[in-house]
Amino acid sequence: MPPGTYDIKYDAKGFRPLERTGVTVTANTVVRGDAALEVGNVSEQVTVEAAAVQLQADKADVHTELSAREIESMPMSNYRNYQSLIDLVPGSTPATFQNANTDTPARALSTNINGTNRNNNSTRLDGAVNVFVWLPHHTVYVPPAETIANVNIATDNFDADQGMAGGAAITVITKSGTNQIHGSAFGYLENSYFGAKNYFFTDPKKPKSIRTIPGFTLGGPFIKNRWFFFGGYEGLFERQNRNSLFTVPTADQRAGDFSATGATIYDPSTGNPDGTGRIPFANNKVPVIDPIAMKVQDLLPLPNRPGFTNNFFNSASQKMDRKNVDFKTDINITDKFRLFARYGYMQADVVGVFGLGAAGGPCLCDGGAATGDTTVNIATVGYTYTLSSNKIYDATYGFTRLGHISTGQDFGKNWGSDVFGIPGTNGPDPRESGLPFFQISGYTNIGNDHSLIPSYRNDQSFAT
Repeated sequence: MPPGTYDIKYDAKGFRPLERTGVTVTANTVVRGDAALEVGNVSEQVTVEAAAVQLQADKADVHTELSAREIESMPMSNYRNYQSLIDLVPGSTPATFQNANTDTPARALSTNINGTNRNNNSTRLDGAVNVFVWLPHHTVYVPPAETIANVNIATDNFDADQGMAGGAAITVITKSGTNQIHGSAFGYLENSYFGAKNYFFTDPKKPKSIRTIPGFTLGGPFIKNRWFFFGGYEGLFERQNRNSLFTVPTADQRAGDFSATGATIYDPSTGNPDGTGRIPFANNKVPVIDPIAMKVQDLLPLPNRPGFTNNFFNSASQKMDRKNVDFKTDINITDKFRLFARYGYMQADVVGVFGLGAAGGPCLCDGGAATGDTTVNIATVGYTYTLSSNKIYDATYGFTRLGHISTGQDFGKNWGSDVFGIPGTNGPDPRESGLPFFQISGYTNIGNDHSLIPSYRNDQSFAT
């Protein structure tokens, strides 16, 4: 039976009809509807309101149920992700974000169940496997909380039909339409206006960080008792301030003068390969600066704080815009044949910038300095055919497509070979363009240290 709330009617010749109301059917759960009929006239009727089952006697699995009411009412941090409520399941570790916003803008959460690897969890969305192929500890699509009807988290002794799980078998069922038109509108806001200012900001004006999540849902009938629909939209508009302290060379150090540092600077062209026998520069001043090093350091910002370490403070806004669109339709073709189809769409843009400006360096973001464009399409079709009173045929087919492109701020320009003049640092393919990476002891890394960018993905998967 599709998850939902049902009324069951029993009748037999010579017995009073019995009606049991409010019987709740959820995913991955056996619900009994036993009845004891009383002798009487058919004109009489007994109505029993269903009560909660106190003991699970039909299955041996260990599972936890999250209803729509719990998901909509309980506090969820950050992106209103239902996965944060898996923390309530016995045996789970606190759910955490992994990987960058650029790669995973759905902001799926991962958790360990009963000490198993987080890759061993399996999530199904309306019956179809929901997995990020590149990063299998993530789900590729996170349905908005307002569209979820029920979440079943089985953590032990789950049935074989759950499959592909060694940790938790998670089944997510989304809402369907009913004979009445129902809808909702919601909004969520986080604003740095209500928070404290970072200590290192010298500007009296606080940096702006804001996260807005608006949306709505609507469901009802196309044809009463036969054909239903349910749909929803959720947006995310985020501008999160990211800031950090960096160590950059002072004006004197750029000119080769290290006398004020108190450190001894040795001539690298002298001495032995193991470092012994080196000759220090006179007065700790480097007489000649390599022309390539001059070109690199010219891109670096000057210190804006005193001292030789942590002397440059910078901040920037990480941008993420995302939209989710969901639609589901259910059709009772006959009393024995039921069909449903579901489609989910996510499109997201994420932008992060270099902490050292044109010189690159660590990103003022949650990941690599890049512009990421991600699109997810996930579709499910399922049907149930009742063959007899004790036999049914049930099947679900799912299709997922992930399209992703990430390119860095330095993309498209051969900084290493054409600007700095370092042979072999770039190639003819645009994907080989960008800043080379420099590590200099005592200073913040320079260039692009995010080797996964640029990134191009086009992953498709089928599941039954």
